[in-house]
Amino acid sequence: MSESNEIPEHESPIRRMMADAHGMPFHPLRTLDDARQHDDGVAILQGDWGGQIYAVIPARMIRCSTDTLQRLLLDLDTDAWSCNENEGASIYYERKPAGTGVAGGMGGGASTGQLWVHPEFDEISEQIRRVLIGEQETIVVE
Repeated sequence: MSESNEIPEHESPIRRMMADAHGMPFHPLRTLDDARQHDDGVAILQGDWGGQIYAVIPARMIRCSTDTLQRLLLDLDTDAWSCNENEGASIYYERKPAGTGVAGGMGGGASTGQLWVHPEFDEISEQIRRVLIGEQETIVVE
């Protein structure tokens, strides 16, 4: 019987392969609720099949619904990679201690213990924060 090399759907393929290749720790989680069970649980919003990390968010910070979180991802993805038509946009939940990097294209991301957004979204980072904490429904990109 051969072992499957298929990466589970809840794991970021790029981070799984990099962790395996370099013998690095990798702690994927299945859901936001799972991530909330850990002090270092984060949600990672990414686009372009891992080609850009949009945001790294401590799970404890997220007070919006998972539907709103998904809408935020798609809004960011539409702004950054409209040519992909939201293909390749994903949310992954992982354990990432503050001070560690998040592998991905365009410089990757960082787990800082606070909201981290890709520099491309610096101008709307406050809107992103407000969506995450439930004070705003969506972002407005001009």
